[in-house]
Parts: sequence; C-alpha cells; structure tokens
Amino acid sequence: MKKILAILVLVLFSTMSFAQWSAGPGNLYMTGGNVGIGITAPTNDIQVNDASGPATFVLNTDVTVPAGSGTYTLGQYDMRHNGTTGDFYRNVLRQNRTNNHVEMLQTLRCQSTGQVLNFLFVDLTSAQFEMQSGISDATFKNNGNVYFINGATAGAGAVGIGMTQGTVVTPIPAGAKLAVGGKIVAKEIEVTLTGMPDFVFNSDYKLKSLYEVENFINLNKHLPDVPSEKEVTANGLNLGDMNATLLQKVEELTLYMIDLKKENDALKSRVSNLEK
Repeated sequence: MKKILAILVLVLFSTMSFAQWSAGPGNLYMTGGNVGIGITAPTNDIQVNDASGPATFVLNTDVTVPAGSGTYTLGQYDMRHNGTTGDFYRNVLRQNRTNNHVEMLQTLRCQSTGQVLNFLFVDLTSAQFEMQSGISDATFKNNGNVYFINGATAGAGAVGIGMTQGTVVTPIPAGAKLAVGGKIVAKEIEVTLTGMPDFVFNSDYKLKSLYEVENFINLNKHLPDVPSEKEVTANGLNLGDMNATLLQKVEELTLYMIDLKKENDALKSRVSNLEK
C-alpha cells in the first residue's frame, strides 16, 4: 500500500510540475505548453516579464574572433515556417574583420518564389545601410510613394523617388542618376556647367542681324539656339543648358541695344547738325 501511495504522489507531483514549474528564485513557469519568465500564466510560447524594469532577452556568445580578414557570426536567431525549406526571417550579428565593422544582417526568404532579400546595417562609425536583392529593383515604399534603386533602363546607382501613378512604375531614364516623379522644393540648387556663353563678346563672334532673327522666327516659331516646344515635350529640358542659352540671348540682346544706341546717337547728331 505504501508503494502504491508513493507512486501516486510521484505521478501527481510530475503532473503538477509539468503544468506549472519554477526554478531558481521561482520566476520560471510553464503553463499549457507556454514558458514564462517572470509571469505565472504565459499566453505565448515564450513570454518574459520584468516587473522592475524593461524585460531583456539576451543571446550571449563567447566565440573568439580571429584576427585578419573575413566575416564571423557572433549570434543569430531565426523565425521559420516549414523548417529549413520554408519562409524564414533571420537576424545575424557578425563582425567583419576585413574592415573592423560590426554588422547586423537581416535576411528574408520567400519559399514560393525562392527569392532572398538581405538588409545589411553597419555600425554607425561607417554610417552605411545596404540592401542586397535578387530582384531587379530594390524598392522602398512609404505612404504610397515608391523609392527604388536601379530602374529598368538606368545605370548602376540610379535612384527613383515617387515614380508611380497608380500601379504603373515609370522607369528611370537611361543615363539619369536621380529621377523624381513630382515636385521638388529646395532653398538652393547648384548646377555644374562646363562653361558660360561669354564667347558672344569675342570680337570674332558673328552676331545675326535682326532681320536674320526675324526670318528664323517666322520659319521655325522659336528663337535661334533655343529648343522648340516639340523638342522639350519629347526630350525634357536641361536646366543648366537652358540657363546658359538664355544668358546667351541676353548677351546678344545687350549687343543689339548697344548697336541701336550708337545708331540713335548718330541720328541725333545728324539732326542736330542739320538744325544748326
């Protein structure tokens, strides 16, 4: 009888221990398959509570990183679906011995497409953020605006901002490094030019006569050297080149005014002489 009672006590104790158990100072509990630290009735697989301050979950490693070059993992945690072949999200803390950086690599893998997207955050001393992707464009979205790097026709390092209308994404034009699908507001814009049209004031510059300018306007419906409306609609407008062209027209107008002033002074002098 004593043996039977002892067995019942052991079974009862084991059942109670499985339902709820504690270790150390009594802050480790298990209820219904959920593990709680600092909480007696955890409702999640693992739940941590600290009544005296912020709860902290630490993965600690004492791995020795060798000197030299290469990247070494210090610790990682995964969130997985369907084991090693399904979707997963991974955070890896690593040390890059090649450039002495501490890095956080986040990896997202999609089971259905097989695509892997990596986010690499480098310590603040280098101030770097990098996204590596097998997808054709690296895309960021914020409140409906789309930011992406490398459009379908752009070269390496090109950036597009807000290049969408509904579901249509406009590619970055070939040769452009920055494309903005909307209004730009700035206090100052600096355009670097290779030169200015001061050649207008050179002695060998052939200034068109006003009659030549008139004939050109009647034939083409725009000023010489200035792009037409059709050209601007089709190809856009280079602000630097256009400002230089407008300055050239102002300089030419100045020369026309100087010539007219000389002719006017000469006529005044002739009239004055005739009146004497």
